[in-house]
Amino acid sequence: MAAKKKDKDKDDAPKKSPGIMGLVSKLLAVFAILLAAVFFASMYDVGQMGLHHTIKGFAVAIVPVFALLSIAALFLSPKTSAEGSVDIAEIAALQEFRSKATSQILALQNRLDSFSGQDLESLKARNEELEAQLDAIHQAEREKVDGEIEALRQRNIELEEQIKKWAFEAVDKSVKGEEVEPMQAA
Repeated sequence: MAAKKKDKDKDDAPKKSPGIMGLVSKLLAVFAILLAAVFFASMYDVGQMGLHHTIKGFAVAIVPVFALLSIAALFLSPKTSAEGSVDIAEIAALQEFRSKATSQILALQNRLDSFSGQDLESLKARNEELEAQLDAIHQAEREKVDGEIEALRQRNIELEEQIKKWAFEAVDKSVKGEEVEPMQAA
């Protein structure tokens, strides 16, 4: 029922005709076109009619009158109410579409935020758990490497002691004139 009333109101709206302004605008446009045609015909002397010499004196007035009539026809052309209502209806439809699209985008964003909010908490917990495991692995690797380094240092100290012992013995033997035996790898 509301739709019928809306359509009825649209039909009852008075339809404006362009009126006198539309007629004046059209007449100015017609005169401007005729002046342009005469001017260009005379300029190119179409058909060897001798218009060039006939209109030569009026050419100074024809060009500005043509410009004025053309501009006046553009500005005086009336806009019909149907065109205005179409523009208003299009604008209203675009605004309605924009508001619907905005509300749908906001609803979708809220829904995504709610989904990601739950997932975010579980992901943070899982991330902390994995970081703890990774830290434990790194600590174990550091301890293993530190242990190996310490074992190598001890071995290095032992080898240095053996080398020193061999060197002292070799020097002693060589001073006594005995034959020095080569050191054997440990």
